[in-house]
Amino acid sequence: MKSVPQLVSALVVAAVLTLGGCSPGDAEEADIEPGQSAEIPGGDFNSTDELGDFLIDSIDAVHVHRESESNPDFAHGADVDRLHVEFPSPGQPNTDKKATADAVQAAGSAAFDYEVLMVTGTTDAGTWSYIYSIDTVEEVTSNGSVVEADTVWKSADQDFDSVHR
Repeated sequence: MKSVPQLVSALVVAAVLTLGGCSPGDAEEADIEPGQSAEIPGGDFNSTDELGDFLIDSIDAVHVHRESESNPDFAHGADVDRLHVEFPSPGQPNTDKKATADAVQAAGSAAFDYEVLMVTGTTDAGTWSYIYSIDTVEEVTSNGSVVEADTVWKSADQDFDSVHR
């Protein structure tokens, strides 16, 4: 008779552990639907602060800076001035593509100089980056074009991404 209560206890513990793993708070955040378009800025950005203020509405904890502003060893005339858009990434491909599209679209409205846009997301699994020359940014945002999230990574001039592959 002692084995019946032990069996019931074991089943209850197993059920609690199984159901506990399914609680909404523990579930990973679901990815957004594919086919998203970038947010369209209402005007030009005169500084990285303005660009960052625009992006904070669509990208949580985004940090925007130019290499020439943040690197004390930056050599004007010799070094490439990169515009960095960095944020904690959920590691979800569609969400990260949408954030990248927003960054590229916003960079197309920058009224300040930069040579390369570098969009970087950091996840628990690692860091990913997509790099766009100013020519590529201008090409994908020219004539009021809206950057499409599904194709933004294909437009990159270079990428370093082992998180999404």
